[in-house]
Amino acid sequence: MFVGHYAAAFALKGKENGASLGMLFIATQFVDILFFPLTLLGIERLNLVENFTAVNNFDLAYMPYTHGLLGTLIWSVLFYALYFFFFAKNKVNKRSIAMVMALGVLSHWFADLLVHTPDLPLINGEPKFGFGLWQNKELTFALEAILLIASLIYYLKKTTEKAKIGKYLAIGFVGFLLLVNFLNFYVLPQDDNLVSVAISAVLAYFVLAGIAFWVGYKRT
Repeated sequence: MFVGHYAAAFALKGKENGASLGMLFIATQFVDILFFPLTLLGIERLNLVENFTAVNNFDLAYMPYTHGLLGTLIWSVLFYALYFFFFAKNKVNKRSIAMVMALGVLSHWFADLLVHTPDLPLINGEPKFGFGLWQNKELTFALEAILLIASLIYYLKKTTEKAKIGKYLAIGFVGFLLLVNFLNFYVLPQDDNLVSVAISAVLAYFVLAGIAFWVGYKRT
């Protein structure tokens, strides 16, 4: 899953407005932000196999530190601690902010569970889990679109624009995310170079988070 992860960011921002939408974009993709550099270092393993699924060529062979349920839980606890003791320590709602950040990190595993082939371990090795929706491109695209649109509606309902442009920015941003997903699914060729896949993925995560900071700033 790619842009569908950001549904959790919009929903959690709607739940706790003191949290940064941009940082929630980072949180929901945090384990992937770690995963791609770890593959380049050989600590985790991604094999690029042509037509491995209908959606992508990702054979996610070994990734216990980022995509194991225990590993994801540990990263979410780290996010909670960082926000509770440092980033939000002077805010009266620091516990709530820290909690939604932690939930953002943890949401990644459960969203991936819907689409991955069985490659998500609980700790390391078997059993591995994944419902395999990536084997159907149309259903995967529809699922991510539904999650994003539903979370946008909730986000708009629970927040207020500082200026009228705030509403249209959020709608336009989700439209842009869906366009990116469409291009990724149906137009752009699959890359078979691990270095360029890793670099482009991590770069995309941070660019989209930067846009989310701006969009979130326009609403309160």
